[in-house]
Amino acid sequence: MEIMQRKLRYNWQLYFQLYHLCYYFSTQSYWDDDRKQVLEFKNNKENTIRRFISQSIISLLPRQMSRDLLIIRALSSNELVADTSGERSLDRLGNSLAATFGCEYLPRIVYKRKTTKPVKSLTLTDRQKMLSDVYEVNSNGIDLNRRMILIIDDVVTTGVTSCAIISAILKKFPFAKINVFALAWTPTASQQAYLMDTKSKSYYLNEPEPVYGNKKKAKDVDFENRKTDVSLF
Repeated sequence: MEIMQRKLRYNWQLYFQLYHLCYYFSTQSYWDDDRKQVLEFKNNKENTIRRFISQSIISLLPRQMSRDLLIIRALSSNELVADTSGERSLDRLGNSLAATFGCEYLPRIVYKRKTTKPVKSLTLTDRQKMLSDVYEVNSNGIDLNRRMILIIDDVVTTGVTSCAIISAILKKFPFAKINVFALAWTPTASQQAYLMDTKSKSYYLNEPEPVYGNKKKAKDVDFENRKTDVSLF
């Protein structure tokens, strides 16, 4: 399991780096070990949590994470502020990364103005509407401008949650340097079909991706015709 890197579009001019360890195929007819492991992580299975934490540390070490790094996480649908009292798997990952890199894990810097619905069954448009202006930042006097920030999550699907957090940060700190790290990334339905056809997930799939900050829709003709922009990672 090696780290993969792709562009997470924020709008048509701006994108952020998304690092992930594996793919999460949402297609119900396709079940593989990656998906099983991610679900076990979500369900706090001890051996799986330790495996993902170890792999995350090994994979991120070459990225030279500095002591200036600040790590936060996405909030679950029923959280207004990060509840770190229950040893959530994501909190264990954040604390482990911070301890390894000698930096800070401060998930309570971001909060939500209201609880939200689980995004799993929502369309891209519905996710964008629901999460628009929901996240806020309370940095407690910490200047995040030019500070390296790593947003961690278990799965990134459309990227709307990550971009909602990024939007809240940039409103107050427009010069913050933000990256996203997830255990898994979910390809689009067409991309999943392509990967299943090739029977290989050793590919890095490029554009297109959803755009968070712009309603405009662009159609990638080559992609729709399955002339996919694919390169070996």
